[in-house]
Amino acid sequence: MSPPDHGPAEPELALVLYRALLEQLPEGVVVADADRRLVLSSERAERLTGIRLSEHTGEDVRDALPLVASDGHSFWASADPWGGLRTLSGSPEQRLLLPEGRSVLAATRHVRSGPDRRLQWLVMTMRSTRTRDRIESETAALVTTVAHELRSPLGAVRGFSQTLRNRWSQLRDDQKLWMLDAIETDAGRLQRQVGELLEISRLDTGRLVLRRRDVDVLALIRSAIHRVVSGGADPDRFRIVSEFDEVCFVADPDRLAQVLSNLLDNAMRHGRGTVTVAVELRRREVQIEVSDEGPGIAPEHRAAVFTRFWQARGRGGNGLGLYVVRGLVVAHGGRVEVVDRPGGATFRLTLPRVAPEGS
Repeated sequence: MSPPDHGPAEPELALVLYRALLEQLPEGVVVADADRRLVLSSERAERLTGIRLSEHTGEDVRDALPLVASDGHSFWASADPWGGLRTLSGSPEQRLLLPEGRSVLAATRHVRSGPDRRLQWLVMTMRSTRTRDRIESETAALVTTVAHELRSPLGAVRGFSQTLRNRWSQLRDDQKLWMLDAIETDAGRLQRQVGELLEISRLDTGRLVLRRRDVDVLALIRSAIHRVVSGGADPDRFRIVSEFDEVCFVADPDRLAQVLSNLLDNAMRHGRGTVTVAVELRRREVQIEVSDEGPGIAPEHRAAVFTRFWQARGRGGNGLGLYVVRGLVVAHGGRVEVVDRPGGATFRLTLPRVAPEGS
């Protein structure tokens, strides 16, 4: 007895199943056969391209999906999956342009068979360019912001250095010392800016390494205040509140010092009045609060202060300091928040007294 003849129903059923499988994938998918005909396409591919690809099934995929590479040439002509090198198994992901200003990130996979490795199937996957566009936009914003922030101290260092070199014999000793102090201050500012950039790179790529040891946070606070005062701040504006003479716990002293310096700089830049640093020792945690007597942070802005490039209106800064603060605190296994308290801005750090397991 011969098997029953199902006729054309079997390939149609297979196509239905394939389409159902494609719709489960997070990427848009387009499939063409050995004759360059569009065989399958997913709904997500249609949304990404803005083309009703299902209406072009059976047509030449090059006409149904007119893709243009970034150099302005047709992707299909440049890649030539059917007539090009038969050793190629696909093309890497790249940005491809479509009509009406659309673009997608697309890659292809070539399914070949036979001794001549003839192309049997071309499978193209595509995804939105939104994430890459956002990253590129943030990178451009970072470059612009950093260039702006570095220009001022670099200009000051260069200007004072030229003045000292060209007018050394005409300047009084006190004038020379003042200019050297200014150069040292601006050089320190440059060093901190570069340090922030390095920390952002480490945080974003997961390459941050903490070197933990026993540290006295009160000593770090005093050192951070001394640095701010040496830059010209009034020492009477700072107050440390703690019931202990020492508060020791396990942390990376360099990164914790950077956190404290950023919070103090933030209080000096955006706040007013006395800057108070309060330290409370708990059973398993150390709590540090840095507060000022300025206008404070509006409730609707508190969720955004730790994001990149957030800036208080009209207050300057590069918008990266608090982003670094949050990243370093989280790396320690702690948390940082803006406390809802009248009479200024208060930032609260909560850090574990011992290093979390596995860190």
